Amino acid sequence: MPIFSKQLIHTTRPSSVLSPPQPDLVDAGAVSSLMSEQFGFGQWKVIFPGEVQMSPQACEVFGVPYSPESLPLEFMVQLYHPDDRGKLLSLIASTLQETRAFHAVLRTTGADGEERVIESVGDLRVQDGRVTELFGLSRNITKEAHREAFAISRNRLLQDVVSAMPAPIAIFDERLTLLECSSYWLKCHKLMERTDAVGKKLYDLFPEMPPALREENQRALAGTVVRTKRNFVNPTTGNKMDCQAVITRWMAAEDKVGGIVMLVGWHEFGVSVAAKKVEEVANFDGSLLDMLKAVS
Repeated sequence: MPIFSKQLIHTTRPSSVLSPPQPDLVDAGAVSSLMSEQFGFGQWKVIFPGEVQMSPQACEVFGVPYSPESLPLEFMVQLYHPDDRGKLLSLIASTLQETRAFHAVLRTTGADGEERVIESVGDLRVQDGRVTELFGLSRNITKEAHREAFAISRNRLLQDVVSAMPAPIAIFDERLTLLECSSYWLKCHKLMERTDAVGKKLYDLFPEMPPALREENQRALAGTVVRTKRNFVNPTTGNKMDCQAVITRWMAAEDKVGGIVMLVGWHEFGVSVAAKKVEEVANFDGSLLDMLKAVS
């Protein structure tokens, strides 16, 4: 399951047993039921030196038959993907040694043979200064992981396409941070390297951008396809010239704005090189835009 490699998590965090006791404001049983019913979490606990107890909901999460009997810790470890078992054991060890809680997103294979991506949180229970249990909650996030992995691969594809595109084009996120651009876009703005631009905010790159152009960017973020004329540097001649440009937003999800895409009328540079009069293209939206929409 290599597509999930960037999503796997195995980190520790401060344990609640080290915090001073707080007034009991919640009904633990009600909270457990709420987490199970609304968010799909199942509860489990490791009773040291090495017994595991799993609730019916936890067994469903891991894809194993429910048993009211305690199971060996090895049983739970064997449920995890071979490449992730070491991470799990290291996580448990560091949790015990450092008295830390943990959060993990790791892969499992249940008794039903189905591969799953499981998110877990865990902490320690201490009695009389001695660690007695490791308890936690787990849920199946395989569907969410598939969607996220697809989005990551799609965005990576889009970035690769844009960076190699023989035309001036740039992609910004919703905060107008530059995510990717073509080498031609860099040249049009007298920028030498991708590292000079990618990861920086638009108005940090161009602090003198007039309010009217900033307003166009905001209209694009709001959903308007903005067709405008902007001034660029011809990368061949070094001369400034007005070019038709299109600014449109892209969606990270059905109801979430990802940011905006800027495209420059590349054919106009070619016309300029040939010393011909630049003709306005009032309805320019470009095949590049169509391709981007198809990819995204």
